[in-house]
Amino acid sequence: MTKVLIIGGGVSGLRIGSLLSKENISFKILESRGRVGGRVLTHNQDNNYFDLGPTWFWPETEKTITNLISELNIPTIEQYNEGNSLLELSKSEKPKYIESKKLNNKSRRIVGGINSLVNVLKSKIPSEKIELNKKVGSVIKNNDATFSINTYDEIKNENKSYHADILILTLPPRLLLESVSFTPKLPKKLQIDLLSKPTWMGAQAKIVVTFNKAFWRDKNLSGNVVSWAGPLREIYDASTEYDESALFGFFSLPPAIRNQYDNESINNQVIEQLIRLFGPEAQSYNNIFYKDWSQDKHTVTEGDKLNIESFPSYGEPPKYAENVIFSGTEYNEEHGGHLEGALVSAEKAYVKVKKLLT
Repeated sequence: MTKVLIIGGGVSGLRIGSLLSKENISFKILESRGRVGGRVLTHNQDNNYFDLGPTWFWPETEKTITNLISELNIPTIEQYNEGNSLLELSKSEKPKYIESKKLNNKSRRIVGGINSLVNVLKSKIPSEKIELNKKVGSVIKNNDATFSINTYDEIKNENKSYHADILILTLPPRLLLESVSFTPKLPKKLQIDLLSKPTWMGAQAKIVVTFNKAFWRDKNLSGNVVSWAGPLREIYDASTEYDESALFGFFSLPPAIRNQYDNESINNQVIEQLIRLFGPEAQSYNNIFYKDWSQDKHTVTEGDKLNIESFPSYGEPPKYAENVIFSGTEYNEEHGGHLEGALVSAEKAYVKVKKLLT
């Protein structure tokens, strides 16, 4: 019998695991992917790194991640924000110039990408405590208040069951509700709460375009763009401190529209927009990296494939059982959607585990 079973090996699950490891508390992490990190996805190439999931943290307002990164001695760099930002209202008008420092708060990036944080957290956990490719299909609450958890491994084509005293659920709320069956069924009030929490980034796609040189900086441009002409709604400088420069963007096109195009067509539309904004130099790119999160079965449900137009009401759901704990960025009221939210939620979950075991 495992004391604590954590469903989901994203940032929140890994942080809980690293804290439980310090206390020698019996636990296991089950992850449906073949990797840990969840929505953290960093493309590494030589010394360069490009995040296709979360990218930033904000030291002035996000103390938990700031303190953790400092404690773990992970180097960071400030997001480039010099010069002017562009506001593109239509394809036929020249973009307007706005001083970047008036628009953007000071954010930082992790050297090596956010996956550097994932790797350090993972290194704090004994390898046998993490099991990959374990998709949880059902959770049964036993008469003695323990849990039986049934999984399926797509790689090995096998079922495996686990038993635990305490269950920590870190899946996005809608994915949890849709993909895991509970016996007895979750209370209707809890189901409604989970359904009302859209998966952060669930409808989004991110694209990174790399260049030999950050030519926009020579034009006193920060690389920041807000566009109503598309296909990208927001664009930022994603250059590393090494030898490759980059721009990355979030799409305004919803999944239903994006899915009408193949990757080559998406890439062409993006390059056309970058040329329109930054000049013909944008045509001489090196690589394009693209991730459509709406197509990620480990992240989203069909109901998540609509863009979030206003900030969702995130926070802890109604209590289900004392020994069932919810943890993840959508379960944090103040910093929901950010890495900070995932980490704050994880630390609260750890405190609850400690109380249950004392």
